[in-house]
Amino acid sequence: MLRRTLLILAVFLPVTSGTANDDALSLLTRDGGEIVFGELAPGLIELTAESAFPLLKDAKGGPLAAAGEALDGKGSRVVAFSHDGFLKSPAMVAQLANLDLIANIVRWCGRSSTPVVALHPSLSELAAALKEEGIDTKIVEPGELNGARPPAVYCVVAQRGFPDADITTLLGLAEKGMGLVISATPWAFANDYPNFAEFPANRLAAPAGIRLRPEGIADRSKAITVSFSSSQVVLAALHELARDTENLDKAKRDALILSLREGVSLRGEAMTTFLTGLKALSEKIGPIIPTKEKPLIPGADPLVDAVVSLEDELNQTLPAGRMYALTAANDYPGAVPTDAKRLEKTVTLDGTWRGWLSGRGAGAWAAKEMRPTGLYAAPGKVITVTAPASIAGQGFEVVIGAYNGNLSNRDKWERYPRLQRSVEIKGTVTTASNALGGLVTIRVPRGSQHGSLDFKVAGAVEAPLFVAGKTDLGEWRERIRKAPAPWAELLSDRLIIAIPSSYIRDLDDPDKVMQVWDEIIEKGAELCGGVDRSLYRAERIVFERQTSAGYMHSGYPVAAPQDQSANQAVDAASLKGEGNWGFFHEYGHNHQHDLWALPGTTETTCNLWSVYLFEEYIGKSRAEGHDAVRPLDRKQRMNAYFQSGRKFENDWSMWVALESYLQVQEAFGWEPYKKVFAEYNSLPESEWPKTQQEKNDQWVIRLSKACGKNLAPFWAKWNVPLSADVLETLKGLPAWEDHPLANLNQ
Repeated sequence: MLRRTLLILAVFLPVTSGTANDDALSLLTRDGGEIVFGELAPGLIELTAESAFPLLKDAKGGPLAAAGEALDGKGSRVVAFSHDGFLKSPAMVAQLANLDLIANIVRWCGRSSTPVVALHPSLSELAAALKEEGIDTKIVEPGELNGARPPAVYCVVAQRGFPDADITTLLGLAEKGMGLVISATPWAFANDYPNFAEFPANRLAAPAGIRLRPEGIADRSKAITVSFSSSQVVLAALHELARDTENLDKAKRDALILSLREGVSLRGEAMTTFLTGLKALSEKIGPIIPTKEKPLIPGADPLVDAVVSLEDELNQTLPAGRMYALTAANDYPGAVPTDAKRLEKTVTLDGTWRGWLSGRGAGAWAAKEMRPTGLYAAPGKVITVTAPASIAGQGFEVVIGAYNGNLSNRDKWERYPRLQRSVEIKGTVTTASNALGGLVTIRVPRGSQHGSLDFKVAGAVEAPLFVAGKTDLGEWRERIRKAPAPWAELLSDRLIIAIPSSYIRDLDDPDKVMQVWDEIIEKGAELCGGVDRSLYRAERIVFERQTSAGYMHSGYPVAAPQDQSANQAVDAASLKGEGNWGFFHEYGHNHQHDLWALPGTTETTCNLWSVYLFEEYIGKSRAEGHDAVRPLDRKQRMNAYFQSGRKFENDWSMWVALESYLQVQEAFGWEPYKKVFAEYNSLPESEWPKTQQEKNDQWVIRLSKACGKNLAPFWAKWNVPLSADVLETLKGLPAWEDHPLANLNQ
């Protein structure tokens, strides 16, 4: 039944900056209301053109839907949602506010109050709902649009598996003016598209200056409101807050802060005015300089939260040079001397991506790889990178900032939440800036096989860079380590260290440091089945004031704190003589594979590498590596587990589980583990275990064969769930009768 007929007179307005965005936003959000996420977890969107603007934002101001017009001004209007459920979920389609918004969107995209709308067959429920709104809809496969008169608008979910031919068809029709309404859940497919520009939704939305981000999930703490605040309202709120930040009553202040957050949507001159006022407001309520001693506590002051959130988001999305330098940058990541010479330098970098062992999720095996340039961008200053034309549009990036860990989930911030800014190389010349400054690197996408590439970088200052086997030690001591940038990098074939320059100013022999690190990386690969590290990337470790997770965390890069660990990392004698359980633990994570993981062992099996490296490389016993593996502690934990009834689901935890692995190793040595890990490394996908039960069974079967003993009774004694097939498969092997649990009465 038709609920209303909506006459829209403004749909033909072009989308430009300033007031035109206001007109479009007013039109698109005119019916208002709240949209409740339910179980949905939308991703986030960034805008890459002045003509694009957010439609919906989460509680922290992160864009969840955005609109734009093809950058040449001749093509289609595009709207993208950051979750497929906005168009596809029955619960979302049934929400009046969401349906009203979509109805307004298709009218705007179709430049008519009565557009003809075609929908992908997966959106049949939405088609029916739009018909109830009085909109002419039809279900059409993209391929069926060829040769026919195109609809005014096409609605589609564009995620993994969406055919290239369909993308080509839709882009071709969009160039002729057909509007596109797109939804996709970007974070769910991040690992499938290391070059996320190739994500189907991004290929469709890119011409309109819209890009779905591979990382980040919306703040779902409350419903999103379909509402509109004009640029005048936003600027008025900014002015009033700057004029009187302390004497406003709470309700008034909160309302103004809510309007202030809308500033992220401004464009053109309105954004220029907003940035001037935001900088003044930031200085008035600050200066905002989070430190370890005086961290910023989210929630303590909503106005500070709003200003930092805006500065953080605008630093990530504004074109080069638009965002002002943040005052906090001089404290961290660090100040650049005012007399530091800006350079124009050509650097030759490796354009071949090597990656890591496939499937190593904790190791970010498919991540783009970082190539140091030995340069540093000062806060807020524009650098220009001239790249070979052959790599344009292939996913290469200019990156400013050593570390990409986001503090959004931390309860205190010792620095600004995001330090790193990346800009895709789309042509031969790329400009970039970062309000916090940072090391300049080039990021190489998965699959790239370009070999040596020359990049000319202008506008940055020199950073200390040592390349093992290439950098002259005399030049390092006399000049390079004194370079003015506040951050430095040490590079070998096996590892890149990114660290504040203060840690290396007195480092006389980086070659010795990198030799130790190379040996650590090689030794870790030895346990993982004798992996040839020369076939894979150099690992990366960043020493950070505040990591995004834990004390240290694994990945690419591994992140570690700026404490004694940072001192040890550049002290060859200490690193090799004393060892570091944390370093070894995180690189153990980078070697883990889900295919051989028993339940609850994520924080367990990585410690096999800690034990192995302490014993086989450092030359210390496992008990000296960590207090938790001292004999008495081990015995007490094991006894407690069995005395409490072997509660596998509840008590099979980090150190308890490790005991079982250590018991096998102490009886049979390291070779069975190396053999089994090598088997998994080369296991064809057709033979991968699909369920947790299959993973349990295969692990016990393979390890038993490698040990030459039937280990099933041992693992069963620990209460690891095994199927009857395991006993049948292993019945030909002699039993491990004298295992450490044999005399326990369980």
